[in-house]
Amino acid sequence: MSSRESSTASELVLTVASPRELADTDLSPYDAVCLGNAYCRRFEGNFAEHPGLLPGAVASLHAAGKKVYVTSPAAPRGRDMPHVERLIHAAASAGADALEVHNMGVLRVLRERGIPLPAHMGAFANVYTHLAAQVMRDFGAVRVRPNAEVSLAEMSVISREAGVEVEILAHGKIPLGITEKCFLLEGPEETDPGCPAACVEEHWLTAGKPGGKGQRSGEGAWVLKNVGKGVLSGKDMCVIEHLPELLAGGIRIFKVEGLYETAAYRSEVGAAYREALSRALSGREYAVTPRWAQILRKHSLNGFCNGYYFGRSGQIYVGTVLQGGNSRV
Repeated sequence: MSSRESSTASELVLTVASPRELADTDLSPYDAVCLGNAYCRRFEGNFAEHPGLLPGAVASLHAAGKKVYVTSPAAPRGRDMPHVERLIHAAASAGADALEVHNMGVLRVLRERGIPLPAHMGAFANVYTHLAAQVMRDFGAVRVRPNAEVSLAEMSVISREAGVEVEILAHGKIPLGITEKCFLLEGPEETDPGCPAACVEEHWLTAGKPGGKGQRSGEGAWVLKNVGKGVLSGKDMCVIEHLPELLAGGIRIFKVEGLYETAAYRSEVGAAYREALSRALSGREYAVTPRWAQILRKHSLNGFCNGYYFGRSGQIYVGTVLQGGNSRV
């Protein structure tokens, strides 16, 4: 089943920050691409910082049959709002299908300016209940991504009661926090020679102590990934074992987090989930294949988790096939 055919029943979305990442990634498994890095405007080649890049990227992706979303900054300050307004206008003019919004102020600007661009509430929008989602819907949001602490049962309530689409993180690092100042730099961003290269290196915090580049966690230790202005889970959210259950519960929009990952990660993880979704939607008996498991393990440095989807500790992995981690060294 092609991505175009399957998009009527489900949507697999990838986040890509820059033109280089877009060019290096096999996008064939995906139905939609979200352009831009919401953590830091200074990320090299950031679509969300350089609106002039959007027309060509949107046209190219539309020609390939993909929906295109554009993200906005996750934690904009007042001084950022003129840029955000330019970004909104640029996304609309380029023909983007939606704007990813993490902030109620940005959502208000989008609506008060009368810009006919659907809004998708992103990972930092503080969607915990159907009541919050209803407020966002009233301001024009058509899709929400509940916060990482929200369980799948609670997401079903949001979907049913709020009248909006619900997007979940299917695979990738869970966003845990964001700050205005970069943790990886010693000086101001504008003058520190480490910017913007520092955030594309791997920085891990393991068992309460700083980890080196590429350091893997010990058995039972917690691990976080620092990307400068953001803190992510060290383990990868993974729901591939649970796709039939999620589809039966009404979940149809699945995101693969491609930020701060390799082109091989984005391409191969997407291919595994495309095949898995096709199998789960077909009505045939569903099981995670050894090949899918091998692909996901290869790209997981610190193993897998389910976040809080099943009401358990965020680091726990609920499942059997992928229990026990990974094979990457």
